[in-house]
Amino acid sequence: MEKIKKMKIDYIVEALVMIIVGGILIFWPEVSLTIMARALAVLLTIIGALFIVAFLLKTERGIIDSGKLAVGILIAAIGVWIFVNPGTFTSFIPKLFGVFIILSGIINLSQTFTLVKYKYSLWWISLILAIITLGLGGFLLFRSELAKELVVNIIGGFLIYDGVSNIWTASRLAKLEKTVHRAVREAEAIDTDAEIIEVHDSRK
Repeated sequence: MEKIKKMKIDYIVEALVMIIVGGILIFWPEVSLTIMARALAVLLTIIGALFIVAFLLKTERGIIDSGKLAVGILIAAIGVWIFVNPGTFTSFIPKLFGVFIILSGIINLSQTFTLVKYKYSLWWISLILAIITLGLGGFLLFRSELAKELVVNIIGGFLIYDGVSNIWTASRLAKLEKTVHRAVREAEAIDTDAEIIEVHDSRK
């Protein structure tokens, strides 16, 4: 249960960051690509740092956590490089975000397996969201020849979608956690009542 709770917090923080970044890209498209590249470099560095900090704060670490640490280090390193070379980066904006969103889709897919493991009835919705996320990431990666200004708006929309879908998945995990916890408490209460009855009967 504790693992699911920590996973939910990580998801929400990462999702909110993506929604904020997506909103900036959509509502301020007129900002020069050089300034935007440096702003994105800072944001990418922060996102990478969040992945790293989330890994360091965890007491129990699995394969997925190690993967997220590697992704965090990679994202932070790319952010630093972009800040130093903003002009070179502008032509790679679509491809970079395509890779980032694909990685997010892979993480979403791993969370779907968690929902399946706990036999959550609507796990297939999480699967569909993960597949769509992977598809959107692939679109940015392989169709980067589109006009940069248009791609910036598309990237913003995709990031907002990805953030919202992550929050949905996190909310389902939270609901599942409460349901399982309630079932455990009810089972413990039944066992306690049975023990009381057994003791009472033995005294007769």
